[in-house]
Amino acid sequence: MTSPANGFAVSVHNGQLHFNAAHFITCDNSCENLHGHNFHARIDATGDNTGDDFVIDFVLMTRLAAEICARLHDKVLLPGNSRLVNIEHRSEQVHISSYDKQFTLPKGNCLELPVRNTTAEMLAWYICDQLLDSLREHEALGNITMLEVAVEEADQQWGISRQAISHAG
Repeated sequence: MTSPANGFAVSVHNGQLHFNAAHFITCDNSCENLHGHNFHARIDATGDNTGDDFVIDFVLMTRLAAEICARLHDKVLLPGNSRLVNIEHRSEQVHISSYDKQFTLPKGNCLELPVRNTTAEMLAWYICDQLLDSLREHEALGNITMLEVAVEEADQQWGISRQAISHAG
C-alpha cells in the first residue's frame, strides 16, 4: 500500500479545551458591558505526515492547549494593547476605563493580554500564538505548515486565527 505524501490534518476539540472568562469589547465608539462566556476551543493542524505517519503528536498538542486555556479560566480578560481602553494598576486593584464604562477589579482576577480587543478572533490568535511557542519549546512542531485555533464564544459562533508555520532556519 502506498501512503499519500501530504495533505493531512489533525483536529482536537475536547472537554479540556474550554475556559470560563469575562471580557468586554470596544466597537462602534462604545464599550460593551463586562460579561462572561463559557468559551470552547478547537485546534486544527495541517501539514505533511512525519515518517511515523502523523502530522503532529495531538496528545501533546491537546495538553499544551489545555494549559493555555487553564490560564484564561476564571479571569477577566483585558486588552493590554488597546488605545481605547485605559488600564491602571492601583495597589492590588486594576482600574479599567473606556468610553463611558469604568471597572475596578482585584488584580488577581484579571489577565492582561497582548491584544487590542478581547474578541473571539483575538482570543483565538492569542491561544494560537501561545501554542506555537509551547510546541517550539517542546521541539514538537512536527511537519505542520498551518495551525488554526477557533474559539467559540456563543453557541456556533467561532472566532478563528490561522498562522502559517515556517520550518526554515
